[in-house]
Amino acid sequence: MQRKSFVTRMPDKAGAFLLASKIVAKNGGNIVRASYNKAVDLNMLFLDVEAPAGKLRDIEEELLHIGYLSEKITEIRVIEISVRIPDRPGAILPVLEILQKHSINISYLNSSSGSEPYQDFKFGLLIENPDIIKTLLDEISEVYRIDIIGCDSKEENLDNTVFYIRLADEMQKLLDLDSETTMQFIAESNRILQALQSGGEDASKVFDYIRRFAYFVSKYRSDRFHADIETFPVTEQVTMYAIKPPCGSNTYLFDAGDAIVLIDTGYAIYAEEMQKVFRFLIPDYEAREKTIYITHADVDHCGLLSKIEDAEIRLNRISADSLIRQIKGLTDFRENTELGFGYSKISRIISGYRPPDPARFHVINSDTPATHEDLLPIGSMSVGDLFFEILEGSGGHLDGEMIFLSRKHGIILTGDLLVNISGFSKETAEFNSLAPFLLRSVNIDSSKASDMRKKLIALIEKQSRLSSKPVMICCGHGPVSMLKDRKLLPYGLA
Repeated sequence: MQRKSFVTRMPDKAGAFLLASKIVAKNGGNIVRASYNKAVDLNMLFLDVEAPAGKLRDIEEELLHIGYLSEKITEIRVIEISVRIPDRPGAILPVLEILQKHSINISYLNSSSGSEPYQDFKFGLLIENPDIIKTLLDEISEVYRIDIIGCDSKEENLDNTVFYIRLADEMQKLLDLDSETTMQFIAESNRILQALQSGGEDASKVFDYIRRFAYFVSKYRSDRFHADIETFPVTEQVTMYAIKPPCGSNTYLFDAGDAIVLIDTGYAIYAEEMQKVFRFLIPDYEAREKTIYITHADVDHCGLLSKIEDAEIRLNRISADSLIRQIKGLTDFRENTELGFGYSKISRIISGYRPPDPARFHVINSDTPATHEDLLPIGSMSVGDLFFEILEGSGGHLDGEMIFLSRKHGIILTGDLLVNISGFSKETAEFNSLAPFLLRSVNIDSSKASDMRKKLIALIEKQSRLSSKPVMICCGHGPVSMLKDRKLLPYGLA
């Protein structure tokens, strides 16, 4: 069974949802999520349907045939007006008759009777044909005094009404999306909104965070891209570069002379920019043998897996399974909640992510227990004269999370099990505040994640005592660090 989101435009009449439900049921589908809010949009209904792949196409065709699907959201203008109406029975009827004549829907209405002989009626009007606005207002003004207020963002109902229209237009232009992908983005934004609103979150704040996420990632493309780079000659044969873009994960590049090993690769949207950095650091980058490892299968750590086509991808079984599920159109291991599902999908769209070809996978383990509570050894990695053990965590941050430990040289790559928040730049700190709000937690299981961090810190402290020097901690985000009094400090800081 596969899952697809439909953004439907249904007539505002009884039986509209029933008709859509019958089409889904007839084709062996199951509606697993539905979201409708008349205050947000009079006609828009979001449906998630599970069905066999071929049947999903049949459902889509039938919904399209009856006019419930379109390639874009109708361009609707929303205006807010205030009309002074005498405070007597039936006085509002002439205004309502004018609105009905022009087929205008009311999205918001507010008035109150006081000591004055009139009431100020505030209307929010949804107008699909902007050409009639002047005619409409002229006709109302012939009957009563009218003021144009505009669209007051403080009125939540009005602001929500235009959000999807505005967001669709903005994202299509900003991210150069086709119509189908634009509608998917809107559907996933609704999923996040629905989940956060059920917890009492303000809709305008949710909308703002989604927009900020998209604009932040897009802002640093091309000439505006920059990355902080730290360079460490870690052995006689190997130099490590820690490459830290303004958003997305760190990438660690190990130059062993004849070969290159990358651990994590950031967002796909920066593929061209990141590879320019690689070529700058290693002039014969194109000719080198390349291998990519990942610490875990989140979108911001796997973006370049499909972009660097001449590299072998080495990963554990769980991460491979998660990526293969993406290719098959199934939920991956980040998408086990509505918030995780929505955030993962919009992250893919914003960053231009595509899952890699599984034919390039080299799975490094075979008999690791499906569930466990420890940092278990599952394999190893060699880069020149630098040797790493690969340990798999319990899945607190994400199923399949891994760390890479070089005991001899005192280096550990932790992925997102350890992140040096205090070392973030201002822009990185701003960006990294968005995911915790939209996801509520960046961890799949916060209790497990906390336990893994404790075990990881204990491992680092033990290694530091044995070698009598600080361990070089390469975090998933933030500067290369060391542990002092259980606090992460920039590496080498006394």
